[in-house]
Amino acid sequence: MPADKQLGLLQDILDSARLIANYLNGVSKMEFMENFEKQDAVLRRFEIIGEAANGLAPETRALFPEVPFRQMRGMRNIIAHDYGEVDLDQVWQTSQANLPQLIDTLDRFMRVNGSAEGD
Repeated sequence: MPADKQLGLLQDILDSARLIANYLNGVSKMEFMENFEKQDAVLRRFEIIGEAANGLAPETRALFPEVPFRQMRGMRNIIAHDYGEVDLDQVWQTSQANLPQLIDTLDRFMRVNGSAEGD
C-alpha cells in the first residue's frame, strides 16, 4: 500500500475528478463552451489532477497501469504554461470519456486502501 502522502495525492486526484463531474452534471457541451466560469472551474481541477499525478511515485503509478498519468501531467502543463493553447474540445472529451473510469478506478482503490471521501 502506498504511503500516506501517496494516498493523499490519489485522494486529491479523485476529489478533483468528482468535482469536475459535479460541475458538468447536466451541462451540455455547448453550455460548457459558452460558460467561462465552468471552464475555469474544470481547468483548475484538471490542473490539480495533473499536479497531484506529477507527485506520484513510480511505484504508485504502477498500481494503475490503465490510468494515463503522463497525459494527466501533460494536460496540466498546457493549462499552466500554454493556457492560450488549451483545446476546450479535448477538455470536454476528456471529462466525458475518461473521468468516469478514473473515478471508478480510484474510488475502488481508496475504499480498500484509503478514505474515498465524498461517498
